[in-house]
Amino acid sequence: MQSFFEQRGPRLDTSSPSVRHIHDLIRHSSPVHIELEGGQSLQGTIRWLDQDFLAIQQDLDLPLLMVNRTKVVLLRLLS
Repeated sequence: MQSFFEQRGPRLDTSSPSVRHIHDLIRHSSPVHIELEGGQSLQGTIRWLDQDFLAIQQDLDLPLLMVNRTKVVLLRLLS
């Protein structure tokens, strides 16, 4: 029987072009515009990515905003 710490979920496919592109945006702290299902939009920089979520920093004074990756309709570079 596996312990809680040994259980592993699906890994992030880093060979995928879209994941590599997002990693490049994170590496360069590039500002992005993100549109979500339902028409809500966000602007900020992506701080990290996992198989389910993106962490977006909209302002240095605000905490990170967690965005479910399945809800992202559009991700566009702002610069």
